[in-house]
Amino acid sequence: MEIPATFDLLAFATIAFNLFLIIDPVGCLPLFIAITKDNTKKERRAMVRKAVLIAFFVLVFFAIVGHPLLSYFQITTPAMRIAGGVLLFIIGIEMLYGRVSRTETTEKEEEEAAEKEDVSITPLAIPLLAGPGAITVVMLFSGTGKGGVMGALLVILALLLVLASSWLLLSASETIMEVMGTLGIRVTARVMGLLLIFMASQFVIDGLTALGLVKVPVI
Repeated sequence: MEIPATFDLLAFATIAFNLFLIIDPVGCLPLFIAITKDNTKKERRAMVRKAVLIAFFVLVFFAIVGHPLLSYFQITTPAMRIAGGVLLFIIGIEMLYGRVSRTETTEKEEEEAAEKEDVSITPLAIPLLAGPGAITVVMLFSGTGKGGVMGALLVILALLLVLASSWLLLSASETIMEVMGTLGIRVTARVMGLLLIFMASQFVIDGLTALGLVKVPVI
C-alpha cells in the first residue's frame, strides 16, 4: 500500500484496521482479567490508562525514528515488508489457533505478572499493546510510499484511535467478558487472526513485487 502525500480516509482506515488486528485488545481481555484478578476496578482502570499512554509513546517513537534507522542500516522497504509480513503471518497463525503469541508474552512473564501489583508497564504496555507486531506495522506504514510526514501523521492518528479503543475495551473488560463469554472472545480472536494472515500475505506479496520477483495479475 502506498501512503498518499495528503490525508486520505481509506489509507487511514487501512492503517487503523491493521493496527487493531495486531494489537488485538479483544484477545487481551482474558489475560488482563487473569493477571489483575486481585486488583480493584479503580486500580485496573489506572493501570490501563498508564499502559495505553506508554504504548502510544513507544509506538510513536518507532513510527518517527524507525524508518530512518532502517535506512541507516541500509534495510530496504521491500525487505521490511517481507520480514514484517512473515512476522505478522506467524502471529496470525497463533491467533487463529487460539494461542497467545510468543512474540508478545511468555509463560514466565504471565506468571510474574499475576504476582505483580502493577502490570501497566509489563506485560500490558510492553509487549501486549506495543509488541513486535505493532512496532513492525507502524514502521511499515510510516515508511512506505511518498507520504513522508503525512505517512507518520496517519500512523499517529490511527494509533490514537486504536489505543483509545483499547483503553475503552480493557477498562470495561469484566462487562465485555460477561456479555461475550470465553467462547465469543475466542471466536473473535480467531477471525482477527485469519484477517491478519491475509494482511501479512499481502505485505510479502508487495515486497516481492517491489523487487520484481512476482507479477501480480490485474483483477
